[in-house]
Amino acid sequence: MSLTPLIMESPVNGKKPQIHESVFIAPTATIIGDVVIGKGSNIWFGAVLRGDWCKIVIGKNTSIQENVTVHSERNTTVIIGSDCIVGHHAMVHGPCVVEDGCLVGIGSNLLHNSLLGKGSLLAAGAVLVNKQIPPRSLVVGVPAEIKKKFPDESPLKGEETSGEYVENGIFFKKYFEK
Repeated sequence: MSLTPLIMESPVNGKKPQIHESVFIAPTATIIGDVVIGKGSNIWFGAVLRGDWCKIVIGKNTSIQENVTVHSERNTTVIIGSDCIVGHHAMVHGPCVVEDGCLVGIGSNLLHNSLLGKGSLLAAGAVLVNKQIPPRSLVVGVPAEIKKKFPDESPLKGEETSGEYVENGIFFKKYFEK
């Protein structure tokens, strides 16, 4: 079954997505403009990465799940690191940074001038705006506040399950290439 996602250059500046050949992109995903997606990542159904007037960088082995929206203000950048999970219906609107190994919870909003430190978890439904969160933090609420720190020896929250999504993406990629 071969269906094709919408992947297009930016009508604003002509920049084209740069997507590693191993990436799974669901047929109903939309990727526009200056978007870079690293090896092993997966972009699920209904996700929109709109780099029409901004830059979006997605690291390796990162899962952008169903109905996630990623965008940014004009001439700014959104960076989502490696081994991250951005949960269903989340909004990531920059400029902002999600460092490696983070989990952005279902229905949460990570907004302007925010940084989610390495291995942190932004809880489901939380709203993080204009804050710098240190590594290995649990962040909850509206507005989002740090509720606890994870031990340095614990696995990074996104790394705990990012490999499962990489494997699932491989299965889906093979299915849609039939």
